[in-house]
Amino acid sequence: MGITTEFLISKRERASWIIESSFASGGTMSSGEVVGLDVAIEPNWSQGWQEVLTAGADDRNVQGRVKGPKSLPYTMTFIPVNWKWLKYLYDVADGIDGATKTHTFTVANSLNTYKLEWAKRHTTNHVLTVIGNFCKSATLRFSKATGEGNDGYVRVAMSCVGQDDSQGSSVTSLSNITSTGFQFRMIKWTVNTTEIKEVNNGEITFSNEIDENDSRYCNTTYDNLIGEPIPKIHRLNGRFNVNLKDKSFYDLWAAGTAVSGTNTFLLDRDGSGNDQLLVTFSNFIIHAGVAPTTLDGVTNVDLVWTADSATIVARDSISAY
Repeated sequence: MGITTEFLISKRERASWIIESSFASGGTMSSGEVVGLDVAIEPNWSQGWQEVLTAGADDRNVQGRVKGPKSLPYTMTFIPVNWKWLKYLYDVADGIDGATKTHTFTVANSLNTYKLEWAKRHTTNHVLTVIGNFCKSATLRFSKATGEGNDGYVRVAMSCVGQDDSQGSSVTSLSNITSTGFQFRMIKWTVNTTEIKEVNNGEITFSNEIDENDSRYCNTTYDNLIGEPIPKIHRLNGRFNVNLKDKSFYDLWAAGTAVSGTNTFLLDRDGSGNDQLLVTFSNFIIHAGVAPTTLDGVTNVDLVWTADSATIVARDSISAY
């Protein structure tokens, strides 16, 4: 053991979660799991301090502050190794297709919430337990890799909010992840029934348009905490960047109608079809598809799109999400 001071380093952190039995209640962390690979949490937490400007003093100073609405929003980014995170945006029904387990996600009028343990490990651990967490939206991002590093992994960025937090020093014992993450090379995008191979990068956003301030109340039971989340309109949108070899995407944009045929996004880890996520879009519309001039490079375009709905099905060896 050295004589210098031990500092907290993010490499030693671990984020784990477990579904709650009701909002901000239940969920045994020892039954939980690590969120994903390379988890990074960026909090924007606030005590919502309320000012008192004057209590009668003859000066220009703020006279005092008291804590106000507690707010615990954060972004959690990670490399997914399965599709369990989608159950915090959708209802999920587990099934079986032969020896393969299936998980079908559908839009519901209520949400699953989770308990989060954010462990900053140290000789004296700093462990934050956050209850009443919900996902407002999540963006799945991918980009091609052109060399060594970690750019080629698919990543998920979840926009989340917690109700309340507490701190401790005990880290729950859980198994480390042994599965590999999903990568750019496992993607197949099909539009207008045609596989598009020349995809450089892209993203899909799943949003339930939740505003946590809709759940802030004048109520002594909640005190300065928020209540249950209220999902509003469900929206799907995204962007795919593609190298162009003809005018096909201009034609799809110029038509001014939803793209016909099959429109899907597939992430297949082993190529067998038994370890994958398939998103089948309905009423798929390209909103921007006209390429700019690229004098010193290949002509490419950001195809900005929306879909009114989608069928989302995962296939893997996990019995229940």
